[in-house]
Amino acid sequence: MADKTPVTMQLFRVEGTVPPPDDLIAGSKGAVYTDLARVSTAGTFKRGTLMMAGADGYVPATSGLATAGGICILSEDITVGENEYIDTPAYFEGEFNDARVIFLFEGASDDHAALVETVREPLRKSKIFLRHLNP
Repeated sequence: MADKTPVTMQLFRVEGTVPPPDDLIAGSKGAVYTDLARVSTAGTFKRGTLMMAGADGYVPATSGLATAGGICILSEDITVGENEYIDTPAYFEGEFNDARVIFLFEGASDDHAALVETVREPLRKSKIFLRHLNP
């Protein structure tokens, strides 16, 4: 006698999460190119953190951004342990809200708008465009 148990098919698999709206992506084109970035610096990094290519992967951007070989913006929150790395999705090209991009080299007394102006040109060369959105 044949087993009459119904067969269930899984037509899709949910592996990632879609971040909640946060106004990071801006402009008519939004995020144009995304890929995986290998983050090799220990710590917790938020979505929107500006990263640059280092010797062993992507590290938090510094004020020496003009000499960076590659630049990206993290697309999700991550935590990297000591002597570990994480391959995480990141934005490599597109238009982003300048108020939502996180510069870890920014001090408490720094003016965020002034820092945006100092990094605008190196980011533009990497096809990352910062737009000011009116509140």
